[in-house]
Amino acid sequence: MTAALLDVSPDAYHERPAFSSSLAKVVLSRSPLHAKQGYRKVPTKQMDRGSAAHTFLLGKGKRIACLPYKDWRTDAAKASREKTRAEDMVPLLHSDYTEAEELAKKIRERLKEEHQKDPRVPAELDGVSEQAMEWHEETASGPVLCKGMMDHVWLDRGLILDLKIVEDASPSAIERSAENLGYAIQSTAYTRGLSQARPALAGRVKFLFLFVEWDEPYAMNLVEPDGVFREIGERRWLRAVETWGRCLATDTWPAYGSGINRISPPPWALSREDY
Repeated sequence: MTAALLDVSPDAYHERPAFSSSLAKVVLSRSPLHAKQGYRKVPTKQMDRGSAAHTFLLGKGKRIACLPYKDWRTDAAKASREKTRAEDMVPLLHSDYTEAEELAKKIRERLKEEHQKDPRVPAELDGVSEQAMEWHEETASGPVLCKGMMDHVWLDRGLILDLKIVEDASPSAIERSAENLGYAIQSTAYTRGLSQARPALAGRVKFLFLFVEWDEPYAMNLVEPDGVFREIGERRWLRAVETWGRCLATDTWPAYGSGINRISPPPWALSREDY
């Protein structure tokens, strides 16, 4: 079984039938049945702004369209927005478009200023953006084909950078979002994938998150998962892969079980009652 870096567009990548960290999150948070139905987010304003920031900062990504409206309230604006999406582009209001450009400019400048003397982090995003890869994970039910697309990677040093555009990049906020959105699973999947695609990097691959706030002053928080974060990610990723492999082998896709489940109060509810 082979693992490889892929030279494909983001759209072509998403069409490839393989297991991903996004599907793993659905398997664990909902069920295999939900994951089998596919993973598709309904676009939101925050997601569109994030897509634009990705494209402008990384130099690669979704096509962004700047539409000449102050808001989306008029019928003309709504129609133009839907037409743009149908053409596989991300529609942005003029103000959001210019702000995404400014954000990308400021972050590039800040990376140079703050990390030019830190050998652990390149001061410029001069690696490869939107790099896709495929690899296999072994399970008790047989191999599972997996895929991932790294936001930015320096292949010579085995360093993966994942960009997150957020409202609040403070440590307490990103710890909550990392847990709620399954970032530990993603970091594990990508680290394992790159280690297989480039065996010479095995044991040396590092994963960093770059959290960037959308609004001025465009503060950023560059973080590295600690040992506990990595251990949790490894357990969750492998549990999800094992479940997916079993579902593929038996062609059964359970939801919440066929029997009667039990429900208990969460710990915080018990603490209110002084249990």
